[in-house]
Amino acid sequence: MNNIIEYHNTVLEEISEKLAEVKSSQPFQLLFYGSKFRGDDTQNSDYNFYLIASPTDQLQSSFTSKISDCLEIIDTHSSVGLIAGDFDSLKYRLKIFEPTAIHLVDYSEIVFGKGYLEKLRVIWAETKKNQFDKKKLISYVENRAKFYKTLRSKNTKEDVSRIEKVISLNIQLWVLNHILDLSPTELGFLDIPSRLISIMRKLYKNELDENVTKLVNIYEQIHELKQNIRLNTPYTSDNLTKIKDSINSIQNLHNLIMSSE
Repeated sequence: MNNIIEYHNTVLEEISEKLAEVKSSQPFQLLFYGSKFRGDDTQNSDYNFYLIASPTDQLQSSFTSKISDCLEIIDTHSSVGLIAGDFDSLKYRLKIFEPTAIHLVDYSEIVFGKGYLEKLRVIWAETKKNQFDKKKLISYVENRAKFYKTLRSKNTKEDVSRIEKVISLNIQLWVLNHILDLSPTELGFLDIPSRLISIMRKLYKNELDENVTKLVNIYEQIHELKQNIRLNTPYTSDNLTKIKDSINSIQNLHNLIMSSE
């Protein structure tokens, strides 16, 4: 076993032990996913976790803060991302073939808890045998894009992540509107930055026009900026100015391309 895998296993085991002490009104489950899990990470990649918990528990600030506290044992050189959702919403998102839900179910492992991911995988195994309702999925992704576009960011890092999400969702919408045959695997790849960039440039290259090609390039830039921004914390005045200039430049170019669609 190499050192990286050994480190991951040791840390995840410690996190699991800490999570066993967290009290909740209903059972919860923590999943490890993302590039660190898949093994295609870089030195700037973060650790991604998904918390499946009841809406009631998620509304309790003490509950969510304790979950976050359990993740603090991870090497501080890597940023830690935690997203939360409930079982019913993930179940619905799988039913409409939503990329993020597919990504989570296909490429994650359980750190703590049981029941939820196991059930979702059974549901997905049956669901993906069927054709999906493209109009319903497009409507869902459009609403998500509108949500992130109007979301107010608390700081520069959040703003970079927000813009990255908006751009990725716009690329997803282009794929859904222009690519006729999409497999469940392709849909899942739409939520994985490195694979989304790859399939756009290789698998769909004959369908891309100049604007979409620019949009993919912008997405790659903002994704790299999001990763590199961690190396500039705490921010110096000069670094912060450069980051904000980069954000504005990327956002303006993205808006220009989308307005010409």
